[in-house]
Amino acid sequence: MKWKRAAARAAGAALLLATPRLASAQVPSEPWSWLLIPLPTYSSLDGLGVELAGGWWKSAPPGPIPTGASINPGASISTSGAQTVSLTYNNTARVPGWRFLAIAGYERIQHAPYFGLGNASTISDSLESANGGDSHYYRYSLTRATGIIAVQHQIAGPLRMLAGGQYRRYRATPLGGLPTALGADLATGVVSDTGSSTSLELRGGLLFDTRDEEASPSRGVFVEAIGAKALKGAGDFDYTRWALGACEFTPVGLETVLALRQSVQFARGMLPFYIAYERLTSWLPEDGFGGTTTLRQNIQGRWLGANTALASVDLRHKYLDTAIGISPIRLWLVAHADVGRVWNQGERFRWSGLHSGYGAGAIIQFGRASMFGVELGWGPDSHIQFGTTVTLGY
Repeated sequence: MKWKRAAARAAGAALLLATPRLASAQVPSEPWSWLLIPLPTYSSLDGLGVELAGGWWKSAPPGPIPTGASINPGASISTSGAQTVSLTYNNTARVPGWRFLAIAGYERIQHAPYFGLGNASTISDSLESANGGDSHYYRYSLTRATGIIAVQHQIAGPLRMLAGGQYRRYRATPLGGLPTALGADLATGVVSDTGSSTSLELRGGLLFDTRDEEASPSRGVFVEAIGAKALKGAGDFDYTRWALGACEFTPVGLETVLALRQSVQFARGMLPFYIAYERLTSWLPEDGFGGTTTLRQNIQGRWLGANTALASVDLRHKYLDTAIGISPIRLWLVAHADVGRVWNQGERFRWSGLHSGYGAGAIIQFGRASMFGVELGWGPDSHIQFGTTVTLGY
């Protein structure tokens, strides 16, 4: 295993050093900028926290698709005991026709969500009184050491290919003390795959992208088809995953956009619950079905299954559109509705039992890809819910 780690380090170093040099030979050079700031954070899982965000980046010149690059060191800590540290290199087309991503990091998620497997998992209304005020019943401890490399290459026009891999070392354990949902499922044999494990997952796919912008498109489509295979000899698991997704953006009047999204993900083979918790994506990683990136107004990671389906509609109105230099400053007013469900292996998808969420809010956009949003909505468990989202980019 030592030679594998050494090879991974060498490949990452070569990627970091070589790509900017290639870019400077083919794309007009912009100076590297630096900003690293602490941001207060809050989530229903981890409580209050502090996150370091920013790093080095090269700004994107004018044009519909950003061609910037960034090196982002990151770290966070929260009142739950969660800790993360990471380093991300994200190069978006500074080498014409190519994109590069490399991530290395460690996460200790002390309050990862576990509400049970399947689409019919429920939350007890009398949970606190039954467990002496225990608010950790639907939580467990998850640590992940991560290495991710991904490359995209333009085949022709809007068609791109994707290749990459993800290596992770996991440790999933129930929280000590009072009873937990994971502990109950372990005792009854519903799940049995806790403890330390490793996974090496190779990925490939095709992307079709005609959006006029990536962070806040007004027209176009984005379609992705991705496959991933865990290598049994290089890790502890043998499974295959697929993800199919499409997003469509249509102008409605001068400053209003109708956005539609559909996606389905499914798996075959030995897929433990803490890997089913991860979304299969074509670029930056995501976690959980439920939360700001999937089934909004549902608790983060509320639904857990090997297979997922999601559909949503957004109506976005551009209330303000100005700029500082070449960097846009925009205020979007947004209303959305989401519907989706999960199902376990061995089950069939059914149209019954769909979960939904509805909401409205506002998003402030700084530059091409930095967003700060607030929203108020309704979900099936928490009912009226207020949330915030923050995305930093170049």
